[in-house]
Amino acid sequence: MGHGAIASLSASQFWALAHQQSNQASRQTDDKTEEAFWRDYAPDYDQKSPLAACATELIEHVCALIDPAWHMLEIGAGPGAFTRRLAPKLANITIVEPSAAMRAEFERLWDGHNRIETLACKWEEVEDAEADFVFGANAFYRMPDIATALLKMNAVARHRVALVQTIGRPHANPLTVQIDGQTFERERADVLCGVLRQLDIKHSRRDFKIIRPDGASFAAFIDWVPE
Repeated sequence: MGHGAIASLSASQFWALAHQQSNQASRQTDDKTEEAFWRDYAPDYDQKSPLAACATELIEHVCALIDPAWHMLEIGAGPGAFTRRLAPKLANITIVEPSAAMRAEFERLWDGHNRIETLACKWEEVEDAEADFVFGANAFYRMPDIATALLKMNAVARHRVALVQTIGRPHANPLTVQIDGQTFERERADVLCGVLRQLDIKHSRRDFKIIRPDGASFAAFIDWVPE
């Protein structure tokens, strides 16, 4: 019965159910718990989570797709690891970052010349935004309604949306759903692409090998041109 039930779930329903059942539910749903986590983690983020520093081929691929006159809106910029690497190729940048600890670390580390606008809120709370390029890396785990979040990215971006999602343990746990005593897992990148197909958003995906200090991993680069 479990396989039949799981087969009937759409990609967005799988994402929402995994979010609901997550053993990290307190972080995902409680803002104070989430902020307490980042208050401890943010100062060492670049050392503990060096994705942006190690993703040189991926960064080069992104830079080949963007125009230097563009305004980027980055969702979940954190301390700015990706922002700093992309900034030389962009005219203006807006970051969406709900964590006060992350925003403080971003300001401490920022050494670019770009004009930065900071939106201190969740992506779902952003109003009247527009940009040439919407970007986000591993910033979707607190978005239970992922379909609405993706549609908003599609509506805000004039020219391109690009998302980076790490693949595989230990760097990114897959989404896990339990139905009738059975456990089902799907990689987050796979489900994101499934939701985009569900929304009839034509997109491309390329997986990049990331050589981290603790070994190799992969990251999916998912992008599309809004229609």
